[in-house]
Amino acid sequence: MSSHRLLLLLVAFTALLALTTAAEYNVVDYGARPDGGTDSAGAFLAAWGAACNDTGRSGSRPVLRVPAGRFLLSQAYFKGPCRSAGVVVAIDNNGTVFAPPALDSKAWIMFHHADGLAIRGGTLDGQGQEYWACKKVGNCTGQGPRTLDISQSKGVSVKQLTLLNSKVFHMAIFDCTGVTVQGIQIIAPANSPNTDGIHVSHSRHVSILNTTIGTGDDCVSLGPGTSNVLIRDIECGPGHGISIGSLGWQDGEEGVRNVTVDRAVLTGTTNGLRIKTWAMPNSGSVTNVSFSRVTMNRVANPILVDQNYCPRKVDCPGNSSGVQISNISYTDIEGTSATPVAVKFNCSSTNPCSGIKLTNIRLAYKHKRPAQAKCGNAGGSTSGEVRPPSCF
Repeated sequence: MSSHRLLLLLVAFTALLALTTAAEYNVVDYGARPDGGTDSAGAFLAAWGAACNDTGRSGSRPVLRVPAGRFLLSQAYFKGPCRSAGVVVAIDNNGTVFAPPALDSKAWIMFHHADGLAIRGGTLDGQGQEYWACKKVGNCTGQGPRTLDISQSKGVSVKQLTLLNSKVFHMAIFDCTGVTVQGIQIIAPANSPNTDGIHVSHSRHVSILNTTIGTGDDCVSLGPGTSNVLIRDIECGPGHGISIGSLGWQDGEEGVRNVTVDRAVLTGTTNGLRIKTWAMPNSGSVTNVSFSRVTMNRVANPILVDQNYCPRKVDCPGNSSGVQISNISYTDIEGTSATPVAVKFNCSSTNPCSGIKLTNIRLAYKHKRPAQAKCGNAGGSTSGEVRPPSCF
């Protein structure tokens, strides 16, 4: 091959590489400082603006890069829609973005109308300790911010991210379609109030995979209007377990349907697999839910349906839940309960639970002692070995 032809091939290859390599927008280039003390919110938003307005090269998505270091971020609202097929927010493994101790807002980091968003790696530290302390003594102002808030977006993925010490919810997914959360870690103390790991509401086609969550509240909670959810390979604890609800606080709420929880390990949690509804009139529903291959280690309430939830004893005493619960299956659930009652169906007197299926349930009280099951207004069937014996 002649040197001239080789040179032409090299030029062509270089041009092709330039076309197929995603453009990167490093927050440091926009003024962010990894010194742990300078507010970098303006730089992060400027980098997002540039990436969001990038049309993409041959279909590649632009990258917002957060390098190694500690970046203080007062608050950030990342808004789309973007011109490209989506923005990749890539935080280096040694990169940490942290919140100020005090923040009076509903959310700290928000992504809105961010179709095609991909968040990769790094750590988001909500620094919730000061907020928890003031909440404990009752002198906090405001609701307290969620760490990561993703709303009204499609085709979102969050992978290999660590979330620490959120002031309240660590991740909230609202009115989204097609969200995958995979390989993330969420960490907060057991006594941190209202620090749910992942809360999903009014969203469709959500997958939460291969994730470890330890918080002071629900590891995963599903709110009204949620459907087609897959939760698989989850480790949970400490916390309040995996919850559907609470539902039924307001009439007209959308129901929850088509939920699969498969391969989960819960350790030392307050609840295991819980469905919770307010004891108030409502036209909502929970249907087509499958819990399978779940291990309980010293869980206080391994299997729980509570339709008489009324924590403040206001508005609901004497009422019964209007939420209809049906077609709920529990398969291959095993382990130990920290309380004598391992299975409890406390259903509505006006809308009894129906179609509950128990298959291969092996739950013991503490050190292999027999556990109990209690039912109220619940009907269903069993197959295989069921311990404790069914109360249907």
